[in-house]
Amino acid sequence: MTIEDVYAHIDEGFAAAIDELAGLVRIAGVSTQPTDDLVVCAQIVMNSVCASGLRAHLIEGYGPPAVYGERIVDPALPTVLIYGHYDVQPADFDAHWQNDPFESTIRDGRMYGRGASDNKGQHLAQLCALRAILAAHGELPVNVKVLIEGEKEIGSPHLAELVRDNRNLLAANLVITSDGPVHRSGTPQIVLGTRGQLGVELRTRGANREAHSGSLGGLLPDAAQLLVQAMATLWQPSGEIAVAGVFDDALPSTPTESANLAGLPLDLNDHLTDFGIFELPEPAGIGYYERLMLQPTMTITGLTSGYTGPGMKAVIANGARAHLDMRLVPGQNPNEIFRLLEAHLAVHAPDVELTRLSSVPPSRTAHGNRYVAIVAGAIEHATGVVPFIVPSLGSSTPNFVFTDILGIPSILVPYANPDQNNNAANENFELSRFKDGMRIFATILDHVAHAN
Repeated sequence: MTIEDVYAHIDEGFAAAIDELAGLVRIAGVSTQPTDDLVVCAQIVMNSVCASGLRAHLIEGYGPPAVYGERIVDPALPTVLIYGHYDVQPADFDAHWQNDPFESTIRDGRMYGRGASDNKGQHLAQLCALRAILAAHGELPVNVKVLIEGEKEIGSPHLAELVRDNRNLLAANLVITSDGPVHRSGTPQIVLGTRGQLGVELRTRGANREAHSGSLGGLLPDAAQLLVQAMATLWQPSGEIAVAGVFDDALPSTPTESANLAGLPLDLNDHLTDFGIFELPEPAGIGYYERLMLQPTMTITGLTSGYTGPGMKAVIANGARAHLDMRLVPGQNPNEIFRLLEAHLAVHAPDVELTRLSSVPPSRTAHGNRYVAIVAGAIEHATGVVPFIVPSLGSSTPNFVFTDILGIPSILVPYANPDQNNNAANENFELSRFKDGMRIFATILDHVAHAN
């Protein structure tokens, strides 16, 4: 029996897999609006894990139930841990959606519906791969564990505690996460890490109420002015972050990482035009992929003060707020970056109130880790295409719980199409990529076993 026999069983069971994914999409499971749907979804996912030949149970007490499953073939074999999430982003059936987001629809070879690709379809592809291997060979080539949580879309606030408390249960040699899209060119990619994140709120206060800007302007403090003056100190005129010490611990990219980024295709003009802009903003001299994956950033994601409705309202704002989103790279610690931001504002804007909203440490698996080449070879075998090896996502995931808490390599292998519209209206999953995900994951397990 060969991997080709497994592929044949994937083909045979594909129609049933599509129906199963449609059923998962119908159970909303929106973690920002927690309802009984989350528990129902966890139960259904647990049933899917059991149907894939694993012993499964729910891990409770850490927010919505997490689904855990395992099949230990032989303790001497490598163990691969699958991570995914069953919760989804909100979705309202409005003019932007072409169909009810929680009633899956198939059009032009794609399944449309919230969660189809992010992340129900991608972890289901992995489970379907397990079923095909068992149907073809009667047993898995390695040990497999599964952890599928229900809080990823709200930042996985309980995941680190869950992993620490269940360190022995989750022990493995390698973590495979399938989330996100392939490269925008359509080429498969391996992602070795994620940037960290620190979200903060800045707030200023003026008088105890609004006041007439003609009668009292220049006499009372202007909360909006205080806030924008404070924020102006956070960046250099060049666009670089001006907070002292922020870059001190940031690890530079390695020659291998830089070479891999240089090999990624990019039509920059076409990409920028898609967003209605024609050049990258300052700072100059930093390339697209380097900015996206290897550089710390600080972005104003919200700014509120005063009156901005129709016409003019002559009042002095008595309060102002801004939200900042910082993305961090390996070497940077969110706790230390927050301390540096506090110190900066204490000097430049002591009246600004700073509140921490969220944080996730950065994470990275070394390019030289033996499993990187194994996974790359498996993807090439399954698809006939050499995958790109990318050092990091620009976004942030709780990947650190595996690399830092469990101390094991973690590799992201996305299956979704580049235009999946995850988090947006008309989220979709190309069914051909759904099947590719099954083939890829089955081949990864096969190659891990043979490498052992």
